[in-house]
Amino acid sequence: MNSFDFPCPVGQSQPMKIRIHPAPGSDGLRPDPVLLDAVPGTRMQQAIWLSGLFNPVPLCGGLARCGRCRMRYLTPAPAPLPEEESVLGSEAVRSGWRLACHRQIPDGGPVPELELPDTTLAGEEKTAAHPSLSGGAETCVLAVDLGTTGIAWRALAGDGAILAGGSALNPQEGAGADVMSRLAYASQGNGMTVLAECVRRLLRSVVSRLPVLPRLIVLAGNTAMTDIFLEKDISGLCAAPYHLSHAGGAVFELPGLPPVYVPPLAAPFIGGDVTAGVCALLSEGQKLPWVLADLGTNGEFVLMREDGTCLATSVPLGPALEGIGPDCGRLAGPGTITSFVLTPFGPEPRLFEGGTLAPGARAAGISATGYLSLLALLLKTGFLLPEGQFSSDSGSLQPLARRLLSSLDRKSAVPRLMLPGNVWLSLSDVEEILKVKAAFSVALDSLLSAAGEGVRSRVTLCIAGALGEHADPGDLETLGFIPSGMAGAVRAVGNTSLEGAGLLGLHQDLRERLSRMCADISLLRPDQEQNFHRRYIDAMHFGG
Repeated sequence: MNSFDFPCPVGQSQPMKIRIHPAPGSDGLRPDPVLLDAVPGTRMQQAIWLSGLFNPVPLCGGLARCGRCRMRYLTPAPAPLPEEESVLGSEAVRSGWRLACHRQIPDGGPVPELELPDTTLAGEEKTAAHPSLSGGAETCVLAVDLGTTGIAWRALAGDGAILAGGSALNPQEGAGADVMSRLAYASQGNGMTVLAECVRRLLRSVVSRLPVLPRLIVLAGNTAMTDIFLEKDISGLCAAPYHLSHAGGAVFELPGLPPVYVPPLAAPFIGGDVTAGVCALLSEGQKLPWVLADLGTNGEFVLMREDGTCLATSVPLGPALEGIGPDCGRLAGPGTITSFVLTPFGPEPRLFEGGTLAPGARAAGISATGYLSLLALLLKTGFLLPEGQFSSDSGSLQPLARRLLSSLDRKSAVPRLMLPGNVWLSLSDVEEILKVKAAFSVALDSLLSAAGEGVRSRVTLCIAGALGEHADPGDLETLGFIPSGMAGAVRAVGNTSLEGAGLLGLHQDLRERLSRMCADISLLRPDQEQNFHRRYIDAMHFGG
């Protein structure tokens, strides 16, 4: 049996031991149990997934929605909570299954014995290398996109050739799914060190497997992820009046890693991932004016005018646009539903890898773009009302919408529409996405309105990341994320954060130019405007 000490930010109590039985490996064999020391009062979720011993899992952060933190007590289980009954089901609860996000490390008593079904011991970090390209390279630049949910990296030779690349879930997931939960954890005791080490450990593993040694790491992330990684003062990001502890645009020396360059941090919630993205769009010559929308648990927007000046704003979105939070939400991947098409029999899923589900097959879940596609279809049929409710007036519905009513499960705590693949859409899912839609549309409208007359009709909306690549602009317009008539102006620009980080690592002049530009960015704060709450409430409906 292996034994490990787990640093925990909660209190100074004596550690309590818990014994974890991991899931079997790919060879079908179950590894030896792991004995953890964790401080009483810590959430089980945090103790397990921040230990660095298990592969990270995309968790909803304690919302009792996803059920992926489930664990089974092999010793007598505590009495079930209503949330556990609702998410796991009565049969699973009777078998000892509980939610780690709703359980704490006990203070004394026998050692809890726990089984984890869906996670395995952390293995070596896998990085896809391209040896044929590395023969003449003596060193490289490692570009890193440090997202709240995922981390992507790319090693580049001096001529820009890609030597290696890869991606992984952010190992900080155990602290919560969004920026504010990470900040809260990092503000307690040695929580900052715990979270920083999670990512540094991963990057050390990446560096050790590269074909050549990096001379520089360029780390592009939002301000919270960046400052936690650097172990900087984060108090200015935790409460108003918000402020930065440093402006980025500098190189930092960290133990066990090559020098780390952080792109300029333009504002408290306009981080290096966005400024690196701006660098990427400027370098490729994207026609002005444009808006770069970098959408994750925080939505960050930069509008570049034709005169070279720019406006920026940000808004909290939560993890729903990354597939985390909704009942059946998943990150896009094999077996995940990424879109729906409307058939005479109702919405038919389309999978990440292409094609449809086999009859009776189970889907892995629904991605963010899958939810957007589904909601747009249901809105068009009349089954989903603009206010975010399922229609109950069967007499006024189209035949297809009336058929959907027969698939509505009203016995669950929250009404839900049952779908092929053993997945469903609940009203609480709809509410989560509606809140994101309202925040998104208010932020974008504020930016376009401040940009001046005529910009709205000429601007290109550049959506970064997987959402931009896979979301149908027509769905965004149907749901009201973007103004009516703007679907044709939407462009998917991929991972501009990673692309820009690579350019900044290779070109010193771009770093200098970006720092000068970011010093002059004008920041908008829609949430501080007098009519913000009215505008937000007015936007709490689907459609224009």
